[in-house]
Amino acid sequence: MELKTIKPAGSFYSDYLNWSKQVSGTHILTYSPKSVNELLNIVNWAWQNNFNVRVTGQQHNWSPLTIANGNNNSQVIFIDMSKYLTSVTINKTGESGTVTAQTGILMEDLFTALEKKKLGYYAHPAPGDLTLGGVLCINGHGTCVPAKNEKLTNKGTWGTMSNNIVSLSAIVWDAATRRYTTKTFHRNDPEIAPFLTCVGRTIIYEVTMQVPRNKRLRCQSFINVPASELFAANTAAGLRTFTHYLDQCGKVEAIWFPFTDKPWLKIWTETPQYPTVSKPVHGPYNYPFSDRIPIELSDLIKLINNGCPEKTPDMGNLQMNLVKTGLGATIAGDLWGWSKDLLLYVKPDTLRVTANGYAIITRRDNIQSVLYDFVSKYEEMVDAYQKRNSWPMNGPIEVRVTGLDRPEESMVNGAIAPALSAARPVDEHPEWDVAIWLDILSMPDTPDANKFYNEMEQWIFSHYSGDYALTRVEWSKGWGYTDDATWENAQVINTIVPGTYKDWNNAIEILDKYDPHHVFTSPFMRKLLVKR
Repeated sequence: MELKTIKPAGSFYSDYLNWSKQVSGTHILTYSPKSVNELLNIVNWAWQNNFNVRVTGQQHNWSPLTIANGNNNSQVIFIDMSKYLTSVTINKTGESGTVTAQTGILMEDLFTALEKKKLGYYAHPAPGDLTLGGVLCINGHGTCVPAKNEKLTNKGTWGTMSNNIVSLSAIVWDAATRRYTTKTFHRNDPEIAPFLTCVGRTIIYEVTMQVPRNKRLRCQSFINVPASELFAANTAAGLRTFTHYLDQCGKVEAIWFPFTDKPWLKIWTETPQYPTVSKPVHGPYNYPFSDRIPIELSDLIKLINNGCPEKTPDMGNLQMNLVKTGLGATIAGDLWGWSKDLLLYVKPDTLRVTANGYAIITRRDNIQSVLYDFVSKYEEMVDAYQKRNSWPMNGPIEVRVTGLDRPEESMVNGAIAPALSAARPVDEHPEWDVAIWLDILSMPDTPDANKFYNEMEQWIFSHYSGDYALTRVEWSKGWGYTDDATWENAQVINTIVPGTYKDWNNAIEILDKYDPHHVFTSPFMRKLLVKR
């Protein structure tokens, strides 16, 4: 393709709307490259014509990392890699293997290809319509720590998806040829560190990842464990605490709807043989009741949004009743199948909510106290707001736990830790071995929600600190709150977030070295990803 100042041949215009519908843009120049050469041509065209390159992906995120809401996007070109750059090559050795994939592939398609070779992952994000590139750039994760006496499977990891990377190929600036070109980084190259979780600051077009053998899992849902017991202060024998279930199976998620007393608890247990009491499944998305918005819920949302916020408790109870009824009607309370079929369960047509997101890095034996303190603070704040007739939290709390992105879990000798992963180990505290992922969901534009999130965020940063824990933000979620906005708190953006990464400045230097013209940036990234 000849580089011209006019728009590239084959380009078109598209719109952008993120998951919570709070970040949008219209009439943005877009291109779907059919090959790596076409991708390079577009990037070099963008550099020569003062355009920023953004990979549009599936737009399943909350943050303004891609574009700024309502911003002038006339000098932005979207790259849609999900149309053509989706090839997969699997190399199996014994029971495990590696997969080399172009990053436009959707996660469900990747997992389906792996499953055919009896390979699979045991912890990853729940939506299947995410692109691989989108997941890796924000260290997408699932929920997984070792159960009692459980050993790590060959080529497995307890960390995020980023920790599976063996090598990656990125689009980088080549000073010798004065062009953007391709470069492959191997996991033991120190310069790979910021690319393992690049936060959108480059284009990773292909990765090779280690993959363990596939496993059959059993997913049980419980709706009879009180929150007061699940999130209790201690782990006394006989209590059905979050830690109890982690010790039992290692893979646990709690979804707790507001103003209800019992969360929706899901646990996944490795179960090679079919348990006759379980329902066998042969595909993902086995909770159809959570993928549709019934008329009762949409009517209640309208009522709340039109001057009746005091109906918020009814909304929480309705959502939990829909879960209870749905689990029974679809016989989905006890499922058995291959890993992907039990770990993919969120469809694009589920309820669109906004969410904050934090990873609390600490010791495993602190998990229960972290959750007790968090839930106690949440209930205290909800009660205080309620007394002022304010109902900002109308979505659930979600809790998951993973291990950290430890390089020793890589198949590569001398592997490097992901510099900007929220689950990066903390050098000063080698005893810290888990990331507790905390999210609070709410309907977009709920009155006082940002104020609530701001107050909670300040408490989280302050409380989970020192020699007890470290708080990092989840890149794709909401954070950096003021009372009126998200991602606008200067102290969080300029000081707190960079301060949670020991090698922040070195990571930024490497990213700048390979993109000195800042082609791969957005207005928000130009505020965030700079040296401090």
